[in-house]
This record gives sequence, C-alpha cells and structure tokens, in this order.
Amino acid sequence: MNTPTRTAPFIRLATVGALALAAASTVQAQSTVTLYGIVDLFVQYGKGDSTQLAIQSGGVSGSRLGVKGSEDLGGGLKAQFQLESGILADTGAQASGTSFFNRQSWVGLSSESWGAVSAGRQTLPQYDILDAFDTFGTGVGSSASSSIVSTTSRANNSVKYRSPTLGGFSGTALVGMGETTPSPTQSGDNANVYALGGTYASGAFSAGLALNLFKRATNVDVDSRYVLATAAYDFGVARLSGAVQKVRNLSGADRVDRTEAMLGVSVPVTASHTISAAVGQVTTAGNSALNARQWTLGATQVMSKRTSFYAVLSHIGNGALTSYTTTAANGLGPTTSAGQDASSLQVGVRHAF
Repeated sequence: MNTPTRTAPFIRLATVGALALAAASTVQAQSTVTLYGIVDLFVQYGKGDSTQLAIQSGGVSGSRLGVKGSEDLGGGLKAQFQLESGILADTGAQASGTSFFNRQSWVGLSSESWGAVSAGRQTLPQYDILDAFDTFGTGVGSSASSSIVSTTSRANNSVKYRSPTLGGFSGTALVGMGETTPSPTQSGDNANVYALGGTYASGAFSAGLALNLFKRATNVDVDSRYVLATAAYDFGVARLSGAVQKVRNLSGADRVDRTEAMLGVSVPVTASHTISAAVGQVTTAGNSALNARQWTLGATQVMSKRTSFYAVLSHIGNGALTSYTTTAANGLGPTTSAGQDASSLQVGVRHAF
C-alpha cells in the first residue's frame, strides 16, 4: 500500500498560482494606463523695454501632468487615449484658466496595418513636423516659440488620421471644427482648420511637408494658408536642419503675406553634452517694418534618462513695427515694445517622470 504524499496539494496550489499570474500578466499586457509628467523651470535674465530677472515654467518643454493608456482589442486593433494638463511649475497654477486638459484630450483607435484615427483636442501636423525639425524643438530659443516662424499647436473638436510608415513615408490629416454659428471662426482654439502633413526618412536624411488652411472668421476676413517644408541631415558629428514656410493672409488679415525660415545645427560634443545654434527670420511682403530676425546659442547637459540642464542665449532684432520676444515653450520673454530688440539668457532644469 502506497503512503499518500503531502506534496500533491502544494503542487496543485503552485500550478493554480502560476496560471493566475500568467492570466494577470496577459491582462496587464492587453491594457495599460500610465501617469506621466514634466517639470521644467528656468531662471531668465532678459532685456527688452527694461532689464528683467524672473523664474519661469516651461523652458525646453511645457510643464505638464498627464495620463495615457491603451487596450488591446484583438486582431491588431488597439483603443488609445491621452489626457494632458499644462501646469505652471513656478506657482503651481494651471497653465490655462479655461481648460484643465488644455494640452491634449483625445481618444482613438490604432492599427499597425491601417494607421490610427483619433478625436478631441490634438496637435496639428504642421506643429508636429516643425517640432521635429526645429533645432530647439519649439522650446526655449526657438524661432517658432517667439512666433517669428508661425505655428498653431492644437485644434479643438478635431479628427486626426495618422498613416502607418511605408517605405519611409508617413502622412497625417486633421480636420478641426469650430462648431460656431452662423459663421466659422478663426479665433485661437476655436478655429475651423484643415491640415495635411507628411514626412520621409531614409538613413541620415529626413524631410517634411505640411499644409494648413484656416477658414475666415467673418465676411470681412479672408482664409489663411500655411505651406511648410522642412529637411534635415545627420552627419554624425552634427545634425543640420532647416525649414521654410510661406504664409498667406496671416491671422485672416488680407495681404499680410510672409516668408519665414529657420536654420540650425546641433553638435553632440559628448554622449551627454550637446551644443546647438540657430537663426530664424521673417520677411513680410511690402512692409520691411514687419521683418525680424532671431539668433540663438544653446547647451544641454543630460544628467540621466529623466533629468537635464540647459542654458540658452537668444537675441531678436525687431523691425520698426514688431515686438517679438524670447518666449520659451511656455515661459515669457522680457516685455518688448515695437521696434525694441530683445535679448535673454535662460538657464534651467528639466525633469521627466
């Protein structure tokens, strides 16, 4: 007669535990939710109408708190969402007084084979492309942040499609609906906008093209059109990038046409230390008093995967009727009146979590 073994129940228990862990791992792999954020603060010494010393939020990146996630629906299809709120880290206040999730608020579906479609408050293709090719990433030191190169970052009530990458090419289309009556509006976040964007990358070379159409606000205004072309080449020892944009009827003003351009170089001195330089300018047809130029020199020291330090020196030469200042990702440059040049030194820290 065999003696019953006492290990069998433990074996069954271990088997059940292993199956439970496997099931939990499967569920976790199918559905994920991530809390994330950026805290970016800098000290600014600037000169415009007067000399100013200030601590500001949002140098390289706008400070933010967000949550994003995805769920595997099977067959290669995923549901995705993102909610992102801008914050002013120097005071703890919201970056927007009217919208809590002012940076992003969208939900959508994605497929590796068919691309992704989403709806809500989202970035425009033109902004996405400009951010990727701007040496200073539409942050501190950027000619896009100072508005010398025009860009609209986000659109409310928008539907956005992003194609998969095929042969190095990818494309994006967006329609943003102002949802106003009796006429469409072109005012800020409530704009009726139709946008297209495309990028190509092959080895060290990359390029982008974007088109924006903002419908007129009233019968007195006119439609605004933006055509952006970008290119970059990574030589290994340095990355050279540039952009040219033609603007027709800026902000709905008839015959306010501009040619905008930026050119920059980024040099990785070491694996953690990068030096960058850029120049941007705007030329307005028929009115040289609306022209301006910006020069920028910057350095970044990466301390870890999450933390980096930066220092940026910028100067803007304004035309007789322009008052551009050295605005950062969110932080404001020194107050500057029309015809007054602006300069600043901005030193900060960026931490992502």
